[in-house]
Amino acid sequence: MPTISSPFTINPGALLASAPATATATALNEALAPYGLCLPIVPLRAEVTLAELVACNSGGRYRLHSGPIGRYVRAATIEHYLEVLHIGGQTLKRATGYNLHRALAGHGVQLGTIRELTFNLRPLPATTTRCLIQGPAAQVLALATELMANGLALHALAFDASGLLLVELAGLPEVIKRQAQAVATIAAQYHLAVMDDPPTGWQHWEALAHQHVALPPDQRLDLTLPRRALATFVATCRAATAAPIWGDAGVGSLHIGPLSDRALVASLKAQAAALGGQPCCEFGPPPTPVFPALAQPSRVTAGDAITELTTVVGSRYLLHHPDQLAVYGQDASIAQPDGLPLAVALPATTAEVAALMRIAAAHGLPVVTRGAGSGLAGGAVPTAGSLVIGLNRMEQITIDRDQQIAHVGAGVVTADLQRATERLGLFYPPDPSSQTAATIGGNIACNAGGPRCLKYGVTADYVLGLTAVLADGSIVRYGDGLAGQGESDGLAQLLVGSEGTLAVITEATLRLIPLPRARRTTMAIFADLHAACATVEQIMAAGIIPASLELMDDTTIAAVEDYLRIGLPRDAGAMLLMLTDGEPEAVEREATVLAELARAGGAQRVTVARTAGDEANLWQARRVIAPALARIRPNRLGEDISVPVTRIAECVSRIKQVSAAYALPIVVFGHAGDGNLHPNILFDARNPTDMARLWPCAEAIFTVALEVGGTLSGEHGIGTLKRAFMRQALGDTQIAIQRAIKARFDPEGRLNPGKVLPS
Repeated sequence: MPTISSPFTINPGALLASAPATATATALNEALAPYGLCLPIVPLRAEVTLAELVACNSGGRYRLHSGPIGRYVRAATIEHYLEVLHIGGQTLKRATGYNLHRALAGHGVQLGTIRELTFNLRPLPATTTRCLIQGPAAQVLALATELMANGLALHALAFDASGLLLVELAGLPEVIKRQAQAVATIAAQYHLAVMDDPPTGWQHWEALAHQHVALPPDQRLDLTLPRRALATFVATCRAATAAPIWGDAGVGSLHIGPLSDRALVASLKAQAAALGGQPCCEFGPPPTPVFPALAQPSRVTAGDAITELTTVVGSRYLLHHPDQLAVYGQDASIAQPDGLPLAVALPATTAEVAALMRIAAAHGLPVVTRGAGSGLAGGAVPTAGSLVIGLNRMEQITIDRDQQIAHVGAGVVTADLQRATERLGLFYPPDPSSQTAATIGGNIACNAGGPRCLKYGVTADYVLGLTAVLADGSIVRYGDGLAGQGESDGLAQLLVGSEGTLAVITEATLRLIPLPRARRTTMAIFADLHAACATVEQIMAAGIIPASLELMDDTTIAAVEDYLRIGLPRDAGAMLLMLTDGEPEAVEREATVLAELARAGGAQRVTVARTAGDEANLWQARRVIAPALARIRPNRLGEDISVPVTRIAECVSRIKQVSAAYALPIVVFGHAGDGNLHPNILFDARNPTDMARLWPCAEAIFTVALEVGGTLSGEHGIGTLKRAFMRQALGDTQIAIQRAIKARFDPEGRLNPGKVLPS
């Protein structure tokens, strides 16, 4: 149950806390400390309110490790004119319309005065250590670059161009001790002086921050640059001004001022831009978002659309024969098209997409974007007479290992990106179950997550920049592509999860992290579902965040055992599969704690993997769910409701009642750590009785999800199949706001019509 700690509401078992927007992050973190939790945003100015931090999308001291505050906003209460508006909710995954709560950060949208904010929390680090390194600025920055390349548990690399670098490490004591020694060894190679645990800590940078924000806005520069450009730009600045130059060498942020010479300010901005730099809003909100100003389409009175489209992509990549069109008439859902599209175009570049969009605008054609067609909500099912733009040919991958980012085309298959990054010792965590087929563009369109999102977050948390084509064929680029703190990052977040209804996303810049060095899986079998769910809460409250925490209910276990015959108890009530990853010492400790918590929670059997073969065997049961269920019924309708962690058991129990009421088997499995459940209704499409009960049964599941405080979709999206429930899920005001946003991007309503927003 939530614990009230006035003025904060703290729910340790769900890793959630709500706070007045006028409170400070400092006060919130003081209230969270007794629970071993924190909001990992520690501003350099302790007096700044949470509302101000969200407006700026600030990251504070730990931008390098934790990113900006927008990643942690789950929900907000807003005074919207004369109405109180609640956006977001208690679930990490919310693929239910436009993510207004995420777009609040950095003023992506302005909906009114924020009164309360709900945040996702993280465990407090077991230990923290700092060292202060002094030397010439160029050498200090070179050291910072090398430290970044070593995969250390770096929380901050605060930099001052006078020749200071504050290095902060956080994690398990044994890991931090080892890594602190590595920092000292590398610093010695650069002949730099190292002071362990400096008594002044962050005071120097706190003073710089207070001095900086006191300057008139036109006398200061706030920039983010590619890390490789920092040394060059710092040298340029030091030659031009004696003003303080400081920031975070890990993120690439710099803050410079006072600068009273306007010509110098303009010159430095231009030089930063030439090096790939972008404005940074850490200490001040970006300008009011400029929504696209679209050109008024001029309708053509002559000419053939097919001919014009063919001139863009060629006859090979412009499909219009009925047999070809039928292939693109469905996605992986049960949604049915209302007719064939006019044509399917398969462009290879953003320029080709823009040309196609201009032709579609001129002819008034609806446009439906498609990736791999693996969607389960009908989001890619075409409108009759539409132009389908398939993005599979846009599969370029460019990985910047030093900057730890990937530039990718929308057609890149998720698993291909993961393999490419891992070969370089980097990691792209989002892992939807369809990752071997699903594309990055589709992942962004639905804000996919997968099992690892509990620890690592969803797709939106890795989007640093987007290239998209608007309804009139204009090309836009939102996001700074560096740290997620640019002037248009809020608009980038608005496109994430929009299911192709606002723009056609063609390219993305994605954040990468170091590849975990070790991993271990623990399996726990419980006689009772409620005991398993209670154990999940205990795990979260204990400060352990597994990389994956999967739940299988009794029906799923029995089906898998019938299929594999690997000795799973048929009378088991639930199974938890728990994966921990990271540094070897941390993995060993966390796997031990998970096993202890499972036993304390009543687990009948606990198995901890010791080898790669053990890992594969333990995950085998999870991987074969689909074929195992096919033995019960030939067809299944898979849903992906997301509910508060504290109400998983209640939700599953009520779904069992729905199953009995409609006489259709329903199995429940999913990502227990983040409350993203996958109730699968099993049916036989040849049986009229099954078909008559199918959709009413699904609607009953949606009702249960909403009644326990959940959402219609965690990561599959709304598409066509769940539109009817959107008003119930969001209310009239939110629907009206989302319609207004849609009208700004797509005034004619031609982009993926009939999807997401109710009629």
